[in-house]
Amino acid sequence: MKKIIKTVMIMTLIFILGACGKTTEKKDTTKDSLSITIILKEDNKEFDKKELKIKKDESLQTVMEKNYKVEMSKDFISGIDGHLQDEKSSKYWMYDVNGKQPNVGAVEYFLKNGDMVTWTLNKL
Repeated sequence: MKKIIKTVMIMTLIFILGACGKTTEKKDTTKDSLSITIILKEDNKEFDKKELKIKKDESLQTVMEKNYKVEMSKDFISGIDGHLQDEKSSKYWMYDVNGKQPNVGAVEYFLKNGDMVTWTLNKL
């Protein structure tokens, strides 16, 4: 009888101590991240497409620098993954978001969930 009481006491103590342990609360990262798509084209031919999860409040420029090899010239993107603009032939990188060209540079553009960004290297 003493063994049963002792076993019950030990099991109760283990249960109580286990219930008092630190609980880990999972952070809902879906509120802090966005899903976007980046498409790269040269001469109207698509050569890359990525669907990305990014942090909320990241500029387009930051997203590009984290996911591609980006070259800069005078605060503008002049090359993406080895595809370089050519000033002599008036070939430049331009971007649009959901089919519309923003009035700000990539460093000032902040993405929204579901945005589709298309970078195009074409003659102007």
